[in-house]
Amino acid sequence: MKPENEISSQIKVLRSKMGWSQSQLADKLGVSKQSVSNWETNLKTPRMGALQKMSDLFGVSIGRITDGDRFENNIIQQTAQLMQGLPYSKQQEVFDFAKSRLTLNVNSNVIKFPKDDDTLEITASGVLSAGVGEFLDDSTKPFTVTVHKPVPSNYDYAFQINGHSMEPVYQDKQVVFVKKEDDYRDGQIIAAVMDGCAYLKKLSVVDGEATLVSLNPQYPNIKVDKESGVNVLGVVFS
Repeated sequence: MKPENEISSQIKVLRSKMGWSQSQLADKLGVSKQSVSNWETNLKTPRMGALQKMSDLFGVSIGRITDGDRFENNIIQQTAQLMQGLPYSKQQEVFDFAKSRLTLNVNSNVIKFPKDDDTLEITASGVLSAGVGEFLDDSTKPFTVTVHKPVPSNYDYAFQINGHSMEPVYQDKQVVFVKKEDDYRDGQIIAAVMDGCAYLKKLSVVDGEATLVSLNPQYPNIKVDKESGVNVLGVVFS
């Protein structure tokens, strides 16, 4: 058996925190128990697809799995650098979210539920991936979600986010509102469909080449193929 490395030890720690056996984690990942055992004993290293699935299951970034404490020690610096590229209103949202999480940790034994009159049920058009892509076509059925008031009245689509690639600004399971526009420009947060999959990403246009950018540096960007292009559904405004 090889000595544990950061990945093997983090998989073991995160699995244990979830209360799962190696067999249970294997079932959730669609791999054999032996594969999980090999990862945790450092006989083999999980591929990127398996790391992405574990990231979603554990609710942490891929960097947390691969780098452990080194990633956590660097996350403040990474967040500060990321915030420099955001408008002030979005910087404030990041700060408010961090502050709310700190309050939640301090008052971990107190769980507050929103009042019924503070929420509203709306119809979501579908799911946007903040990760590897969500299939979206004419057969995709709308579904009902509960959101906090106030709800904007002038949106064209409401989508629920699936994944972590747009954190810390946009969270997994958050509902975003999208407005159609005639023109789209560099730097906007957009809902877009490419190769049949729907994404929530930041649009980057450099020298005529478009890229769908993840705000979370632990997730890859997606380059738009010039021939197939990308169908922009609209701009996220709330």
